[in-house]
Amino acid sequence: MKQTLWKDAYICGIEGVPWECKNSVQGGVLSISRPVDTSGKLYLTCPTKGLGYRTLSTCSLMPQEQPHLLYLELARGSCYRAREQSSNWERAGLSLGDRFPELVARGTSQFLDAAEARSDLQECSRHALQAIATLEQAIADLGESFALQSIAYRKQREPQLGTLLAGSVIPPSPTRSALSSRFQKAFNCAAVRLNWGTIESEAGRFEFEASDRTIQWCVERGIRVLAGPLIDFRKELMPPWMYLIEDNFDSFVQSITHYTQRVVERYRGSVQLWNCAAGLNTPGPIALDDEQVMRLAVAVLQTVRRIDPNTPAIISFDQPFGEYLAKHRDGISALHFADALARSGLGMAGVGLDVRLNYSSDATLPRSALDFGQMIDRWATLGMPMLVQLTIPGGSGEDEKAMCKQSTLISGTNPLELSTNQLRIAGPIVRTLLAKHVVHGIVWDGWADNERHVQSHSGVIDSLGVPRPMLDYFERLRQELLT
Repeated sequence: MKQTLWKDAYICGIEGVPWECKNSVQGGVLSISRPVDTSGKLYLTCPTKGLGYRTLSTCSLMPQEQPHLLYLELARGSCYRAREQSSNWERAGLSLGDRFPELVARGTSQFLDAAEARSDLQECSRHALQAIATLEQAIADLGESFALQSIAYRKQREPQLGTLLAGSVIPPSPTRSALSSRFQKAFNCAAVRLNWGTIESEAGRFEFEASDRTIQWCVERGIRVLAGPLIDFRKELMPPWMYLIEDNFDSFVQSITHYTQRVVERYRGSVQLWNCAAGLNTPGPIALDDEQVMRLAVAVLQTVRRIDPNTPAIISFDQPFGEYLAKHRDGISALHFADALARSGLGMAGVGLDVRLNYSSDATLPRSALDFGQMIDRWATLGMPMLVQLTIPGGSGEDEKAMCKQSTLISGTNPLELSTNQLRIAGPIVRTLLAKHVVHGIVWDGWADNERHVQSHSGVIDSLGVPRPMLDYFERLRQELLT
């Protein structure tokens, strides 16, 4: 499969944290080396019939000299996940969908055909790929059954769910947008990005005019404001003058806390949640060790809490599945980092999870809604509320107004087809998040592609100013489910 993301394959241990891996593909054999010689699960992202890209996983495999049959083991992993999760949920009272039993039975039969044909590699692979497609459809159906029934159960207790649904905007958007009225119909909050690199583009000179207009626009309309991330640790969102202090960590921290202080003092009382920092757990424009990353996070959080102790403050973590750990020896586990901050006694009110899907780099690998639900359950062990930020492209190619320009995994020239694909991927994930009590807020990181925005093609409005189906979907959600 030529479109398979071979370079992104990795292996996890029993705790679900990826090991640092080195990959190579030669002579039809995928080789992965890692620092430990023990069993683990292989994760590989492949195009899957009817679903687009999916990150598949094997069951636990032992290292051996003779290669494992890759597609057979991936099919085994899909079979196990479908049957094991459905069994657990059915015992807990979940009603399985009408299609699910037939899909699992057919997929299991195809997997057994592949296992019987293991002496014929071509025939084995053909049956295994059929089994993967069928079983991943079953997993999608299972995830949808869970989400819809869980939301229905929540609605019995809360006729209108209290989950925050926010659209992320870069000031002055959406104050001058012709579609600003639709923003209010779709979202009950605004996540106003107060990027350090935009507000303090010159050292010591702060430009608040655009942010003032956006926050005032929200206040006048009774829209709650989630401010931040104040610090987004990506090169494109940091100040251009940062290179002057990047070799002096103390000066770097001092500059960040000074900026944070100015922002919080200015907007205290108009903001309902501070998103203090994002992406500190992944490699950024400045190389920092574990201690420096912790000191930086603590400094920003302490500054916000000191100036505005009554407003909740969170820290956000990028790529919450931890895929980046497979490529970076000195990477910090997001979950362990969050746990350390939660136990620090600094008053962190919750955690944010940043999920960028279907981008070719610095992104979460495409996964099923079921996988997202299980990831949320792992993070729920922290015992803290969560805010999940989603970014999924609805287009492809160049995006002149994007601040972080990244190529997408999707391709094509039909705008309607690309926009529909955005909803097809996002819809099941959003419903899964709404089904989880621990998820207190969902942020869609993209309003309009015809205005300045962070991530390529992420808006619910395209580059020509035409609303995408995603905007209609959020409006329906807001009307039917949310306060």
